[in-house]
Amino acid sequence: MRTEAKVFGVIALFMLTATGVYMYWTGLGKPHPEWAGTLTLGLGGVFSVLIGGYCALVARRIPPRPEDRPDAEIADGAGPIGFFAPPGFWPLGIALSVSAGAIGIATSQWWLLLVGAVAAIAAIAGLVMEFYAGSPESR
Repeated sequence: MRTEAKVFGVIALFMLTATGVYMYWTGLGKPHPEWAGTLTLGLGGVFSVLIGGYCALVARRIPPRPEDRPDAEIADGAGPIGFFAPPGFWPLGIALSVSAGAIGIATSQWWLLLVGAVAAIAAIAGLVMEFYAGSPESR
């Protein structure tokens, strides 16, 4: 996690520096700078600081991983990587149901919003319960 903390630290430094430069350049000869881009760059820098800080805190609590050690060999990273969610179609169902609800709002078809909301709740429940059903290979 030390490597990730350093990467996000560099990204945060760049974004916050770019925020200051952008705010200065867009504010030349005007009563105020362009706020949309300034806010976007600034929030990108702040979020990068948050992620980098989290990675740095986690790095202090766990032993160094092979990618954090300069003397590590490729074989040090062998073995199980971790737990991954089983494959499923539930995210597609969530996307389709939320899209149906958004179309219902945009076209003032409230029945379509209701159908999309019910389908979204069902798809979210399916996504949550997917871990308890096992992988498709075990069924």
